[in-house]
Amino acid sequence: MLLAASTQRTIGFVILAIVLFGGLLYIFFNIASSKAGVGSEIELAPNRRPGVPDDELEGRKLDLALGANLVMLTIIGISLPVYWLGEPGRQEGRDVDTLRIFTNRGEEQFVERCQSCHGPEGAGSSLSTAITNDAGEFIAQVNWKAPALNTVMSRFSEDEILETLNFGRNGIMPAWGAPGGGPLTEQQLEEIVAYLRSIQIPEDRIREQVSAGLTQRVREMFLAGDADYAVAIRDAREVADEAQAAVEAAEDDDRDFSCSDEAHADDDRCGALADARAALGDAEAAAAGPLGTEAENWIADAQGVAETARMLAIEDDPSLDGDDLRFAALEILVDGDRLDPADWERYKTYGEFLFSNPGTVGTFSCARCHTYGFSFDAADEMTFEDNGRDTPIPGFENGYDQGGGFFGKPLRRESTRDQFESSQSHAEFVGSGQTIGATYGRGGSGGIGQMPGFGSRVESDAIGPGIDPDLETPYPALLTQDQIDAIVAFERNL
Repeated sequence: MLLAASTQRTIGFVILAIVLFGGLLYIFFNIASSKAGVGSEIELAPNRRPGVPDDELEGRKLDLALGANLVMLTIIGISLPVYWLGEPGRQEGRDVDTLRIFTNRGEEQFVERCQSCHGPEGAGSSLSTAITNDAGEFIAQVNWKAPALNTVMSRFSEDEILETLNFGRNGIMPAWGAPGGGPLTEQQLEEIVAYLRSIQIPEDRIREQVSAGLTQRVREMFLAGDADYAVAIRDAREVADEAQAAVEAAEDDDRDFSCSDEAHADDDRCGALADARAALGDAEAAAAGPLGTEAENWIADAQGVAETARMLAIEDDPSLDGDDLRFAALEILVDGDRLDPADWERYKTYGEFLFSNPGTVGTFSCARCHTYGFSFDAADEMTFEDNGRDTPIPGFENGYDQGGGFFGKPLRRESTRDQFESSQSHAEFVGSGQTIGATYGRGGSGGIGQMPGFGSRVESDAIGPGIDPDLETPYPALLTQDQIDAIVAFERNL
């Protein structure tokens, strides 16, 4: 389009130059060749009135008429090429402005209908909702994690996003489109998609968010361990919890009781709570350095196992490189028989932490769909005030059934090995996700494309006005190839 517009402008400028130059030449030669003349001597007929004398008609009046015509021809000669020159830009401006209006309307729809769950600018959030059993009986009030949508274009095509907007998802995400019984028209949904396109974040921010969630999981592992700083934090937290419980009991006995009230500032229970919180803060501050170092080293060691596998693969076949090397190393990582047992366990744990990455409300996590309860922190401590129950949700007394299935298929009992003949096809599927109507693995149905892709993708069928039909928009991967491989090694050993 830009090339065509540039060529058109160039031709227009050439024509305009020719018209101006030719007009100037005409005026010059016309003036140079003009001379005074005398009109013809014709006798006036008896029935006619005297007209304008020839010397006047062919003089001042003729000059005025010819000058006016010359001015009009000059205006036409200049304005038409100028209009033609501006036409491509006018059309392009119309497309840009229409898309801007489309996007602004989409933002209005998003703020009104989507932001309460998915957060401002689609950064992710949660909503309070009740979960029930098969009989419809109340189980608990929970905060359900709604994933960030500022990376949704990396996970799904725009057609797949429209499918979800039309028909909803997993019983929590409502159907917004008319085909699914929702209140919005097709154009309104396309406006939302246009807005989502405008808020996608760059790759470096994605890497930061994935890394933050992974580091959180590793830190939680060390804090549950036997290191002195971990024991000190647990002891301090236990004391703080007891002090908090004492204050809450006092508040239950006396509704006017409050540690923020000066009348109770000297109460021993308030003082104990303040001291306990300060001690907990000190313990966490003291642990920050060694905890951060241990977490960083653990992640580096886990990633180093993949490098060991690549070296083993090259020993087998020095000609390997690129994807061939990647997938040869992946087979070694999945089987683990050529790796140090401790390294292999560490690598699979690394894959599990990526599988259940809590960062950005679980946006980059496989567990969000494949592990029941992950989306509402079912394994966390329940309180009657917040959850309507003070005991664990049945089935979560010992944590999650990781990969046991929920909205996504169960992955246990080596079901991924049954579905995907090779580690390569498994990894490629995790990278690309489902495609509407396409099969995958051994007879897997593409369905409506609900399985997201975690690798990079290109949108070649963007929705909305003013979109170049040949436009191809790249979106960054949510996970690196190495991270996808670690998840595959974990899943194939469930």
